[in-house]
Amino acid sequence: MDRSSFGWDLLMFCGVALLFWLLQAAAIPGFVVPGGAESQALLTRLWLVAGVLGVLLSQRSTLSEAGSAYLLPVAAFGVAAALFAAVGYSQQIALLIPVHLLWLVLTIVVQQVLQRRRPEVRLGMLAAPDPELLPHLHAERLKPVLLSAQEPGALQEVDALVVRSEQHSALQQRALEHAQLMNLPVISSRLLEEELTGRVSLNDVDETWITPAAFQTGYLPWKRFFDVFFTLLALPVLLPLMAVVAAVVYFNSGRPILFWQERVGRGGQPFQLVKFRTMTRDSERSGPAFAKQGDQRITPVGAFLRKFRLDELPQFWNVLRGEMSIIGPRPEQWAFTVEFEESIPMYASRHWVRPGITGWAQVTQGYTDSVGQITEKLRYDFYYVKNCSLALDLQIVWKTVMTILTGFGSR
Repeated sequence: MDRSSFGWDLLMFCGVALLFWLLQAAAIPGFVVPGGAESQALLTRLWLVAGVLGVLLSQRSTLSEAGSAYLLPVAAFGVAAALFAAVGYSQQIALLIPVHLLWLVLTIVVQQVLQRRRPEVRLGMLAAPDPELLPHLHAERLKPVLLSAQEPGALQEVDALVVRSEQHSALQQRALEHAQLMNLPVISSRLLEEELTGRVSLNDVDETWITPAAFQTGYLPWKRFFDVFFTLLALPVLLPLMAVVAAVVYFNSGRPILFWQERVGRGGQPFQLVKFRTMTRDSERSGPAFAKQGDQRITPVGAFLRKFRLDELPQFWNVLRGEMSIIGPRPEQWAFTVEFEESIPMYASRHWVRPGITGWAQVTQGYTDSVGQITEKLRYDFYYVKNCSLALDLQIVWKTVMTILTGFGSR
């Protein structure tokens, strides 16, 4: 167990516990347990037990220190909800939501503050970085330092050395030898670019480098639990909202209200994806086709639903059935999948995880309607599959909220 991470998680939990006690003492609505002092004392003790267990569960994950901090409020929520239900206080589970949302928000804020206060990291480079990377380097407080053969002692002024695997110059070999003697961290330029841009270079992907076993992570069982748990938790909000959308679709364009379409899921298995109908009834009479900007097949109400992603709401049914996840690569139609597997190397590897309602490529790139854009989208999909974690999923959730509010990338 990482002691520094454990101490951070425990300190954060103690701070939230103190804040929770102050909010209860001030009788703030949403933080007071109904049923008298005895019920409040019992549920508070159970919540404290859940918090301690959440700290231990988060430490057993394979996440980084920051990822462990994000997992803690979510894990503690699940444990507390189970304890409340076990003692017959199921109705009080709703009281946990404001507490843990506040906890999660505070964690995100503190992580951002710590990142901004982090000292600037100097990266020794043997060649000037790509101009496209400069804004990303600046945003992450990374300062590139160009090294030369005339200044071998410059390694003492940097915090890490960046090397290119395809470069075999005498300068790089000499720099590597000096870095090893100085115990200086060595970073691959490919991995650095991936982390900064959120994309994986397809030139570096082949059958020997990318395998299903390489992308297995201890987070995947947690991810499936979160999918089911939060879908069931959101049903009281989702069902009335879907009823309103269904009525709007019915009175605008009649039946059918729902649109079913075969898509390719995990392991290449086909499944029936469901969504609210946003196009005319004969939209696919000429076969499957991408939706274009200003597509005449889309109804006026359908354009509104697609802009704010309301047509995707029925896919929570696919999530409960295990065919999809809330977050993952977007599932494609079977006809397109066959075409892309022939023209795009390693395209099928995106099927190693469950497809999602939202995902890294959707919130970063937007809608795609050509092979060229699909190829670029695959770079984002590879990045997500390779780096699947709670911290990345939370970032996607936040970007999804902003996407819904702005209508980014809709067609």
